[in-house]
Amino acid sequence: MTSAIQRASVLRRIGDVAEATALTQRTIRYYEELGLLKPAAHVSGANRRYDDEDVERLQLIKRLRDVVGLSLADVRIFLETEDERRAVSREYHSTHDPARRAELLDGVVPILRRRVELLESKLETVLSLLEEERTRLDRVEALRA
Repeated sequence: MTSAIQRASVLRRIGDVAEATALTQRTIRYYEELGLLKPAAHVSGANRRYDDEDVERLQLIKRLRDVVGLSLADVRIFLETEDERRAVSREYHSTHDPARRAELLDGVVPILRRRVELLESKLETVLSLLEEERTRLDRVEALRA
C-alpha cells in the first residue's frame, strides 16, 4: 500500500509536465496519439498522470526532434530501441548470473548499433549541409576580396 501512495505522490498532471518539458499540452497529447508516449496512469476519465519516466521520455523526444532533427518516424524507431535497451538493462541488473549477463550484453549491442547508425546518418546529412554552406560562404568572401 505504501508503494501505491508513493507512486501516486510522484504522478503529475499534464500541465505540470508541459511546463517541466517546455512542450505544449497539445504536443504531449499528440505524442500519445502517435503511440510515442503512454501516460503512467489515467484518473477519472481523461485525466492523465505522468511519472518521472514519462517526463524523461518527453525530454528525449524533444531532444531528438529539436536538437537532432529526427522525423517522428525516426523518433519512433529510436524510442523502440530505447524500450528494448531499458528492458535489457532491467534484466541485466536483476540477475547476478555471469553467463546471463554476458548474453544480455551481447544482445544489447545490435540495439545500440541501430541507434548509433540512426544518429550517424542524421549527422552525415547535417555535416554535408554544413559543408555546402561553408563553400557558399567561402565563395562570397572570395568575391568580396
